Amino acid sequence: MPGSNRGRERGKDTGTPSREVDSVMPVIPLKQDVIISPFTGYDPDYNEPHYGDDYTQKCRFSEAVKLVRNQHGAEVVSVGTFYFDKLADISLDDRLTYTNELLAETTYTPIAISVKRALNGKPLITEVDV
Repeated sequence: MPGSNRGRERGKDTGTPSREVDSVMPVIPLKQDVIISPFTGYDPDYNEPHYGDDYTQKCRFSEAVKLVRNQHGAEVVSVGTFYFDKLADISLDDRLTYTNELLAETTYTPIAISVKRALNGKPLITEVDV
């Protein structure tokens, strides 16, 4: 049958290359954006934090209050979680600025960062609790 994919393997006999597992869509839909300000260090004179150039990254933000452990092992309250595809380059000192549907802009600092991995060890999603 013309136009039918029955009996064909993925990417075979169609003239198009097959897609690898890494190039598929994210595990969850990432339809929101967050502005990330990467931490670069402290000012030597005034000991104030310096941040690099801002960049935008796709994410999913879920507002939910929960207890998480911070980098020192203490239980602290998290007001939300950012979900990023694969292994996101985010540290605990970065700033995340999120604008919600009502155009209210809020800046968060990460409390805890965890990477969820597949059975083969590849990162699937990065969770950032704020």
